[in-house]
Formats: sequence, C-alpha cells, structure tokens
Amino acid sequence: MATAERKQLLHDVTVSRRVDYGHGYFELFLDAPALAREMAAGQFLNIRVRNELYPLLRRPFSSFDLLKDARGRPVGISILGHVVGQGTRMLSQMGEGARLNINGPLGHAFELPENPDTRVIMVGGGIGLAPFLHAARQWGSGDGKRDLVLLAGGRSQRDLGFMKRFKESGAQILLATEDGTAGVKGRVTVLLEAELKALKGKPAMVLTCGPWKMMEAVAQICLAAGIDSYASLESVMACGYGVCNGCVAKVKDDSEQGFRYAKTCVEGTVMDCGKLVW
Repeated sequence: MATAERKQLLHDVTVSRRVDYGHGYFELFLDAPALAREMAAGQFLNIRVRNELYPLLRRPFSSFDLLKDARGRPVGISILGHVVGQGTRMLSQMGEGARLNINGPLGHAFELPENPDTRVIMVGGGIGLAPFLHAARQWGSGDGKRDLVLLAGGRSQRDLGFMKRFKESGAQILLATEDGTAGVKGRVTVLLEAELKALKGKPAMVLTCGPWKMMEAVAQICLAAGIDSYASLESVMACGYGVCNGCVAKVKDDSEQGFRYAKTCVEGTVMDCGKLVW
C-alpha cells in the first residue's frame, strides 16, 4: 500500500529583499518556492531568527504576500513585521542574501463559505492586517473571484504605511484611524458596523486578526448581527506544533466547567469567534 507523501515543513530560505515602511514596520521577501506552493492564507510560519542559541525561540508570522513569477508560479512569500523586541529587530535589519530557517506552513487556513455570493469582510488592526493580503490575492482574482472588503484600522496613518501593498489586491479597501490621519476617524469597528448595516440581507462572513480587544469587539458585533466570524489569533508560539502548550486559548465545550484550553498552533490559528471565551 502506498503511503501518503509527507509535506516538507523545514525550509532554509534566502532573503531577496527588505522594505522598510517606517515606525518599525518592515517586509521581508523570501525565496522559498517549496514553501510557497503549500502556503495558504491564514496559515503561519515559525522562523528561527539566526542559527545560534540566542534568540532561543522561533517567531511566528503570517504569510503576507504570495510571490509568483511571470508565468504565475509560486516562487516565495513575504512576511510583514513590526519591531517589538530583539528577535523582530534582528529580522528588520536583514538584507539581501540573509538566510533563515522556517518551520511551516503550520496551522489551519481561512476557509471560504460555500455560497459564492457571500461577502467576505476582513477586519484587521495594525500588524494584524498581515494575513489579508495573501487572502485577497488568493480569492480576489480568477474564475473563483469573491466579493471581498478589507477594513483596516490603526492608531495613526504611520501604522498603515504598508497598505499601499494592497493596491490591486482584489479587495475593496476602507481605512480607519483613531487620530483621523487616514480614512474615517475612529476605531475599525465603526467601519464594520456600517458594513453590516449595508448588507440588506446579503450573506456575509467576517474574518479578523489583530489586538485581542479589537477581535473581541468584532466578535460581539457579529454575534449581535447574526453573522459568522472567525479570528486568526496572535500568540507567542515556542514550538508551533502542539508540544509546548504555550499558545493556548480558552474555548467553550460541553464539560462541567464549560470550557477547555485549545492549542492555537494546531487547532487554529483561525478559530470560530463564537466558540472562544473572550
């Protein structure tokens, strides 16, 4: 009996380009054809920053963009980062030719609803917008093109410098900033409430990624409106494949206590907002 071919999960890849967007935001373009062929929007990578003892733990990243050659063949991916510690600072300083060891793709991808008429509303905040460029590329073109809108939020315009990468992505783009320097003044949930009111009976599904409080607010708005919503959880992951138990999230179940702890890396990162204990 033939055995199923195991997918390659460890990849040594090369940085082909780095783009700095200012205020700590950066994008690394990676030559990784084997990884790009397997990667789907919503999955994540665990990156070893350098081949030394420090930093010890890998850093998880969503795929930001799926890179293709002139013939449309996947040749690599990019990741969007924001400097918050030593690991991301090291990544932000890497240039052409730098080498990285990547574990991935890991986790579950976003899933589209069966009804092709469903409006897919993507809600992201800051660095949480990262998985939605790949999603827009994946679903916003070709024969299976979907009705996509991306609601992008940030504290200020400086948190959205990378949004120019979403141009011609296949999704309608709406912006909101808390200080009013880009798009609507206010939180991104203002845009979501307006979008849901404008549906007028059209089926919709909401995907969200970003700060926990933002995702909780998105979940509550969707619950009140009777709209299915799914969150891509941002967690620190030491292993990425369910061994260390460092990335657990509380989810509802039928036990006496009414909840259990789910491993985000293997049961997510995409989880049903209605099943999460916020």
